[in-house]
Amino acid sequence: MSSGDKHAEPLAPGHSPWRRFLKLLVEVDSSRFALSRLKAALMLLAILALFAGFGYALPALFSRYF
Repeated sequence: MSSGDKHAEPLAPGHSPWRRFLKLLVEVDSSRFALSRLKAALMLLAILALFAGFGYALPALFSRYF
């Protein structure tokens, strides 16, 4: 028979987008392997380009309609 006591399992740490972004920053700065640094740097540049594209496109789109 079960006594009703359930053992709580520890939660696994979340991998939110913010945490992954911070890991990329650390990897660019401190990775021992040049290829890992290069891949992380290129991913950061892609994220920056994406935000720049949205920063340009959204106001341009809104200016057409308002």
